[in-house]
Amino acid sequence: MPVSFLFRVLRPITVLVLSAVVLLTSCQAKLIYYPRSYHEGYRKVLAKRSGARIEYTTGQGQQVAHYMPPMNGKKPTKVWLCYGGNNYLGLDWMQYLTAWDPSFGYLLMDYPGYGDCQGIPNPGRIRDSSREAVQALARHLNETPELLLPRMGVLCHSIGCAAGLMAADDLNIRRVILIAPFTTLTEMGKRFIGWPLCYVNMHRFNNRRHLAHVVDKGAKVVIFHGTADQVIPISMSRELAAAHPGRVTLHEKEGEDHNYILNNIGVEVGDTMSSL
Repeated sequence: MPVSFLFRVLRPITVLVLSAVVLLTSCQAKLIYYPRSYHEGYRKVLAKRSGARIEYTTGQGQQVAHYMPPMNGKKPTKVWLCYGGNNYLGLDWMQYLTAWDPSFGYLLMDYPGYGDCQGIPNPGRIRDSSREAVQALARHLNETPELLLPRMGVLCHSIGCAAGLMAADDLNIRRVILIAPFTTLTEMGKRFIGWPLCYVNMHRFNNRRHLAHVVDKGAKVVIFHGTADQVIPISMSRELAAAHPGRVTLHEKEGEDHNYILNNIGVEVGDTMSSL
């Protein structure tokens, strides 16, 4: 076959592939994260619940998490770090808190660029934000991180599971609740854009690796996943749980989908938080 013919055939294919790579590299953050800002309604509810802004600084600038103290007015028996999905704000968790143990406190996390936080999210920046947020919360509670961390847990949904597992790994948090986690973001990319473009992924969240780390450190891990989840397949949670038999508990929720699962299993999640 003449070289010139091969060149004519391969050139448009090469241009198409390179164009796709450049496009995915330049805008993939917009495909992964969907930042939102707070409106006045959120602030009114925060004030009504006596919540506090926890301000701290990272390389991305000023960051703000929100602390919801125990409803019984006492020192928190446990403090849960809460991470939502890619279109979720920290204060969206408030709709569930009144149904859970009144002795718990909650640190409701926002990613860089979300809510009142400056910056642009990526795995490393989210990881930095979690570490600094816990330090800032300890100062707010007039405690040392060493005294606070043994009482902490992470509660997270969807892409928030990646943030929560990184925090648990970095901070040696021993209570972990995951709702609809994926294995890796690269494998999620393979589902949506196929091979080999999935490997262009620059946001390499790896729940498989971080789950292994926290389990090896003795964490108790519970996973909830809906059987009707069309965003993140339940097969991913099955794989994560199967890798750690006896140490990771998976609850398969029949008929539950990705976006509304927490609305329907809130009581069970609350009971799990109390038992861990």
